[in-house]
Amino acid sequence: MLTKRQLAECWQAYKTHRDEASQEALVKAYLPLVKRTVARIKPMLPPSVEEDDLISYGLIGLLEAMDRFDQHRGVPFEAFAVQRIRGAILDGLRSMGWLPRSAYHRAKQLQDTIESLEQRLGHAPSEQELAQELCLSDDEYAHFVVESAPVTVLPLEEIMPLMERMDDGHFAEEQRRRELVEVLARAIERLPERERLVITLYFYEQLTLKEIAQILKLTEGRVCQLKAQALARLRVALKRAGW
Repeated sequence: MLTKRQLAECWQAYKTHRDEASQEALVKAYLPLVKRTVARIKPMLPPSVEEDDLISYGLIGLLEAMDRFDQHRGVPFEAFAVQRIRGAILDGLRSMGWLPRSAYHRAKQLQDTIESLEQRLGHAPSEQELAQELCLSDDEYAHFVVESAPVTVLPLEEIMPLMERMDDGHFAEEQRRRELVEVLARAIERLPERERLVITLYFYEQLTLKEIAQILKLTEGRVCQLKAQALARLRVALKRAGW
């Protein structure tokens, strides 16, 4: 474990001389950040996806973040790096075709059904209304949502962290980001209570699905379903707002 002073010295050596030993020390220091990011994404993926592969993709993102990080902009490295780490993991998953085709179909069907029912009913449809519209039993519907989870969740994994991003000095980009934050905040407020709680604990409190399941006294599969369902609703809200 590096002290704060040692970490600063490593950054100085790396940024000034691209010192290999300093790079290795920094990678070791921030490896837990990569592993935490992997732990948050892996529950959404098929069991065949290896954790070591995800960590390898995350390390690519970490190295990219180290290269691009500007210490003088006032943004903590961890906040800057986690976006690149997550993005590199998602890029790796897409390039390897680890998101099954059936998941894309189910995710689109779920999103279209939510959008259609919202327009027809004038309110956010319940799980029972969604299951009925899809002609599924409660158990079949739960399985349907969990199967769509990788595709439903991953695009929003890239968007939700914008809620915490700091001003980067580019007015037009920051203005558009603020608009997105407002749209997401309103959409989250309209979520059913339990879905809103899962989203809050996952994205704001940075808890894993397993930790959320323990808090809410639910199975991890049920939490996965609630999260995927909530994010499908948020995607509908973003689409309606022109994002």
